[in-house]
Amino acid sequence: NHSPTSIERDEWRVLKCEACDFVYLSDVPGPQAFAEEFAWDKTVELEKKRRKREQPVLQWLDEKTRWRLHMFARPETRAFVEKLAPDGPVLDLGCGDGRHAMALTERFVPFGVEIAPNLAHAANEAFGRRGGFCLSDGSLTALPRFDDGLFAAAMLNSYLEHEPWPREVLSLLRPKMRQDGVVIIKVPNFGSWNAAVMGPNWCGVRLPDHVNYFTWRSLASLCADSGFRVEKPPTWVNLPTNDNMWAILRPA
Repeated sequence: NHSPTSIERDEWRVLKCEACDFVYLSDVPGPQAFAEEFAWDKTVELEKKRRKREQPVLQWLDEKTRWRLHMFARPETRAFVEKLAPDGPVLDLGCGDGRHAMALTERFVPFGVEIAPNLAHAANEAFGRRGGFCLSDGSLTALPRFDDGLFAAAMLNSYLEHEPWPREVLSLLRPKMRQDGVVIIKVPNFGSWNAAVMGPNWCGVRLPDHVNYFTWRSLASLCADSGFRVEKPPTWVNLPTNDNMWAILRPA
C-alpha cells in the first residue's frame, strides 16, 4: 500500500510504502536528466534561489543563525573512513568534483563514479594525481567495471538520496568491497524532528533530484537486504536534531 505524503511540487509527488516506511519520488527522471538538467551542481543553486524566493523569512533566519551548526561536534563521512577503514583504494559514489575523496589522507587512493560529465572530468583529473580515476557514468553501469574485492572503503556521501536504484547499486557494490572493508553512508534524515515539523519545507526536500527519503529503519533494511551488516555510529551522531544521518556497513 503506497500513500501520498505532504511533499509535492509541480508534477513531482512523493509517496510512502506503508509496509516498509520507504519514502520515494513516484516518477523519477531518466539518467540523462540527472547528468544534465538535474545535475547536482545545477540544482543546488536553483534550490537556493527557489527557497529564498518562496521562504524569505525562513531563509533569512537560517542565514543569520548558521553559528548553531558549530555548537557541537559535526560528523564527517571522511572522518569515519579515516578511523575505520584499512589502507587502500576508496570508492566515492556520486563523487562530484572529487573534493571529498581528495581530502582523505595519503593512506587512500581515490576512485569515483559521477554521472555529471563536467564534475566527473574534474574528479578524474584530481584522482589521477593520486593514482586513481573517476568514471563518468551512472553507478549501475560503472560498478561492474571495477574488480571484485578492490576497495578498502566506499563513501556514499549525500548520494543515495539521488539514486533511483539504491538496492541494485548497493548489491553491485557489495562484491567490490574487501572483506575487511567499510562503507560509510550519509543521507538526509527523514526521521529528524526538523523534517517532521517542516514537512515539505524541510531542507532535505529537493525535487526532483532527491528521489529517496530515508528513516533509519528504511535505510538499515535496504542495506541489510543488499548483503551488508549495518552498524549504527556513536549515539551523538544520529540525533533526532540532526538533519543528516550516517550508517556504517561491512560485508556480511
